[in-house]
Amino acid sequence: MFPSRFIQCVPAALIAGLLLLAAPATLADTANTITAEQLFSRAQYGSPSLSPDGKQMSVLTPINGRLALAVIDLKTREARVLASSKVWDAAGVRWINNKRVLFSVQDTRDVMEKAKGDGPFAINIDGTGFRDLSEKMRVRVLATLKDGSDDILVTSNKRSPDAGRDDFGSSDVYRMDTKSGKAKLLTFTNPGKVNNWIVDEQGQVRAAVSFFGDKASGRFKTVVNYRDNQDAPWKVISEFLMDDEGYVPVGFDADGKTMYVTGRGKEDKEGLYIWDFATNKPKSLVFRHPEADFGDDLIRDWDSGKVVGVFINAYKPEAHYFDESWAQLQANFNATFPNAFNSLQKRGDRILVTTTSDINPGQAFLYEPSTGKLEQLLSYKPELNPELLSPMKTVSYTARDGLEIPGYLTLPKGKDAKKLPLVAFVHGGPHARDDWGFSPMVQFLAAQGYAVLQPNFRMSTGLGWKLHRAGWKQWGLAMQDDITDGVNWLVKEGIVDPKRVCIMGASYGGYATMYGLVKDPDLYQCGINYVGVTDISMLFTVAWSDTSDSAWTRFRQKDLHGDPDKDVDYMKKSSALENADRITKPVMMAYGSEDIRVPLIHGEKMRDKLKARGIPVEWIVYAGEGHGWSKPENNYDFAHRVGAFLKQHLDKPAK
Repeated sequence: MFPSRFIQCVPAALIAGLLLLAAPATLADTANTITAEQLFSRAQYGSPSLSPDGKQMSVLTPINGRLALAVIDLKTREARVLASSKVWDAAGVRWINNKRVLFSVQDTRDVMEKAKGDGPFAINIDGTGFRDLSEKMRVRVLATLKDGSDDILVTSNKRSPDAGRDDFGSSDVYRMDTKSGKAKLLTFTNPGKVNNWIVDEQGQVRAAVSFFGDKASGRFKTVVNYRDNQDAPWKVISEFLMDDEGYVPVGFDADGKTMYVTGRGKEDKEGLYIWDFATNKPKSLVFRHPEADFGDDLIRDWDSGKVVGVFINAYKPEAHYFDESWAQLQANFNATFPNAFNSLQKRGDRILVTTTSDINPGQAFLYEPSTGKLEQLLSYKPELNPELLSPMKTVSYTARDGLEIPGYLTLPKGKDAKKLPLVAFVHGGPHARDDWGFSPMVQFLAAQGYAVLQPNFRMSTGLGWKLHRAGWKQWGLAMQDDITDGVNWLVKEGIVDPKRVCIMGASYGGYATMYGLVKDPDLYQCGINYVGVTDISMLFTVAWSDTSDSAWTRFRQKDLHGDPDKDVDYMKKSSALENADRITKPVMMAYGSEDIRVPLIHGEKMRDKLKARGIPVEWIVYAGEGHGWSKPENNYDFAHRVGAFLKQHLDKPAK
C-alpha cells in the first residue's frame, strides 16, 4: 500500500490553460445534492495515456462543448491543445512515438453524423506535421509500432470494396508512414474475408480471422489462418461454425512463437490457452475465471512486450497477473484505492494509474517508483462527491427453474434496506450484459430514493454459455421470469415494498418493460420504456430498420429470437404489442426520431393502442436522436422526466 502522504494534487498550473477553455462544471446547489446535470454531463477529462517514454500525457477534455485533444508535458506541466473543433469530438487517441500521436474525430451529439466520423489523423505534439491518413484510401488503425519510426499498421478494403453482403470483413494490412501518408501492402497473399488481423510484437502480420455467413450450413463460420513470419505462406489452423467448439487467436507473446487463443472448449466459460501448432489444438490452459468469459484483453509489459496478465470483466472488473512483480504492484495500488478497479500503464520510469468504481467516474494518478510519490493528475468529474453516491453490490439469486441469475443491486445512500421502492432496470441487447461501475442513471435513481436491481437475465453474454443459451427464444417467457424472480427475491428479503415497484429499460429493456406490464400487471405500478422493442416480428419486417435484412439477422437472429415465418405462435404470444390490452398501469415511452435499430413505429403503435383504452401514456420523442440520447440537454430532460414520473407513481404505496 502506498502511504497517503505521497498522494498529492497537481498544482493548478498543470491544466490551467485547459480549465480556462473547458466548459464550467455544473455544481450542486448544496453540498448534499446530486443533480441530473452533474451525473449526465460530460466528464472534464478522459482517456489519459502516457507517451512511450512516460514524459508526456495525452488527454481528452471538453472545449466549447466538444472533446478536444491535449498533451501535457509532465516535467514542465505545460499543456498544449492539438485538436479542437466546434462541430467534432476528438476520439481514439494513440501514441505513434514520443513526438507524434494519432486521433480520429466524430460527432457524438448528432446521431445523423455519428457514423460519419473521420480520420485517422496524425500530428506532432508541437502542433506541426498534421496528416489525414485516409486522404488516399479509407483506413483503420490496426497497431502502432515500437521501432521509433512514424509508421503504423492500418487495414483497408481498397482491394475489395464490394465485400459480400454476408461477410463481416474483407480487408488488407498496410504499413503506413504517418508523415507522408504513403502505404505499403503487407498482405498481397490474403486468405480472404478477413475481419481481424493479429500482429506480433515485431510488427509482423501473423494470423488472420475470417468470419462470414456460411450458406451451406446457414450459420456463421470462422476460419483462422496462420503464418510463421511475414513472408511465409498462410495455412488454415482452425475452422468452425458458430456455437461449436473453436478457438480464435488474441495475440502473441514477446518471443513471437507463443500464440494465445481464446475459446470455451467443452466448458461453460471462455478461457485463455496457448496454441499447439503441432496438433493445431490448444495445448495448455493459461486462465479461466469462474464467473465470466475471457475476452481478448492481454496485459503486456511495454518495454519487453511480454504478456504479464489479463483483464477480465467478471462480476467486477479484475486484473490477474502471471508476473509476480506486476502482481505486487497491482496489489499495492488496490490497497491504496480499495473497492475500485485500478488500471496500470507503465511507460519509461512512470506509472499512470486510472482508478474507477461504482461511485467514482474516474481519476488519474502518476506514480514515480524512484521517489515513491503518488500524485493526483485528473479527476474526471470533480463536481461529484463520492460520499453522496450509492455503492453497487453484486448479487445472485435463483430463478424458478433453478438457474442462477447474477446481477447488481444499488440501495439509496442513507436509507435502511427495508421496504424500499424499487426500479427493476433491465439492460438492452438482449445479448449484452450489465457491468459493475459508475452509471449515471443508476446513481440518479438511487439519489431519488429508489433501490435499483439490474439482473443479468438468461441470454446475457460474457457470463458463460449456460446463462446465454438458456435465453434463446425466451422473449416474454423465462427471460421475463428472471426479472420477476429477482423482484420477488428482494420482496421476500424484506428489502423492497411489493406495492412500490416500477420496471424500466431501453431497447430490449424497453420490451421487457412493456411485457412486464403485460405478464405481471400486479407486480409493477408503472413502466418506463425508452427506445424499446414492442413487437419481435417488427425487428424483421420493418424495412427501414437496420435489423431487417442484415447478415446477423439472416444467420443469427432467428436462432436467438425466433423466425417470423416458422415461430408465428411464439412471436404472437411474446409480442407486447399483440397483448397490449392486458396493460393496465401508466407508462412513459420515449423514442428517438431517427432510430433505425428500433424505429419510432414500435412506440407509436403501442401508444395508440394504450391511449385508445385510456391507459395513461407519457409520450416523448427526441428530435434528431437515434437509439439512445446523444445530446446532453436530452439526457438532462429525460432524467428529470423519469424522476417526476417515478415520484408520481412510486412515492406512495399503491392502494
